[in-house]
Amino acid sequence: MAASHSLQTLVSGEAQSRLAHSECLSLLGRLIAVAGAVILCYRFEWQFLRYLTLESNVRLDALLGVHLERLAYDTVIWSGTAYRYGIACTFADVWCGAIALLYSSRRGVLQNLQLMCVFTVALFCFNVVRLSVSDLIFAVGVSWVVAHEVVSGIAYFLVWLWIWPNSPLLHGLLCQNPLASPLV
Repeated sequence: MAASHSLQTLVSGEAQSRLAHSECLSLLGRLIAVAGAVILCYRFEWQFLRYLTLESNVRLDALLGVHLERLAYDTVIWSGTAYRYGIACTFADVWCGAIALLYSSRRGVLQNLQLMCVFTVALFCFNVVRLSVSDLIFAVGVSWVVAHEVVSGIAYFLVWLWIWPNSPLLHGLLCQNPLASPLV
């Protein structure tokens, strides 16, 4: 009976090893897809999104008492300095990269589309708030590096924290790591 149990353990361990190898390959494939999606993202101008982001940011800033003046669809002026909204200012790169991580073949097409629609709206709103918080901090005299770059870094990290448990592949890896399980 002990030999039978050992054989089951060996077979079970071998199956787990194959599954872990398969998941690593799947993760590698998704990470390559993320990189490809972000690179592809930067091949487009995203003019409408840059305009929409700028307009939303300018309006929220005005409510907060920071008055930016729009010079073009993607440029504002504040205190005599012009600021251009690039692709990273729209979080289009974040959105494109997230698609590869959030898509799940276990969900139906409609469920994947619903998740992406909710994610799109939430990410857009979160990004506008990020930009306005950054502008407000900068307006009170904090350096641009802290006001914009540090706030942006925190925002990217918060998006990652949201994506991790909502990505079936990443969530599975998180749950398999006993050191990481308290974050679930």
